[in-house]
Amino acid sequence: MSVRFLHKLFQQDGLTVGGWIRTQRLKRCSRDLLRPMAAELGVAGIARRWGFANSSHFSRAFRTAYGMSPRDWQTDGKPTG
Repeated sequence: MSVRFLHKLFQQDGLTVGGWIRTQRLKRCSRDLLRPMAAELGVAGIARRWGFANSSHFSRAFRTAYGMSPRDWQTDGKPTG
């Protein structure tokens, strides 16, 4: 499969490859923040684990996706609703 074809497949669904990958990484981060190991790794450690090299970039992306900071997510748990 060519890269161009891959991008066209995603484009048909109104997505970008990069956007889909970022969403998957953020989902994994949100899940890991709720696990017991999160206290050991910390927010920055979990972000690095899933490929976010810059903590502030991760925090902004997380807040945009989930409506709260990663720390609040970790402390308060996944919001209901």
